[in-house]
Amino acid sequence: MGVSIRESLSTYPERYFAAWNGRDLDVVAGLLASRFRWADPSLPADITDLEGARGFFQAAWQGFPDLRLEPVGDPLVDEITGRVAQEWRMTGTHTGEGFPPGVPATGRAFDLAGADVFTVGPEGRAAAIHAYWDVTTLARQLGLA
Repeated sequence: MGVSIRESLSTYPERYFAAWNGRDLDVVAGLLASRFRWADPSLPADITDLEGARGFFQAAWQGFPDLRLEPVGDPLVDEITGRVAQEWRMTGTHTGEGFPPGVPATGRAFDLAGADVFTVGPEGRAAAIHAYWDVTTLARQLGLA
């Protein structure tokens, strides 16, 4: 018996956070549909290909080597639309170069709240990711604003 739609949706955020926290680019490929759109407020444009997604993960890990994403509460699942929303807490320390682009490491820690909304297909891969969080709060905590 296969995985139910509800189970596929409700476990997606956990798999997504595991990719971030585990720093494993092989896991990233299994999270994204062959065609997807990823909107994040820290990006100048949406990511629409695997190479761009891998680059985003690598840049974030380089800039924040101890970056962690932890779920807050349970995911909100909409089986009819194939969407799942998950609130999260992101922490880390800006000790590396590369992210944000052109910004030297500040050595400062951050602690942010946010949420992601994922549209997940029947194969368990995201066709869309939309991140909601405040970039200005991150900049303030890093001493950049």
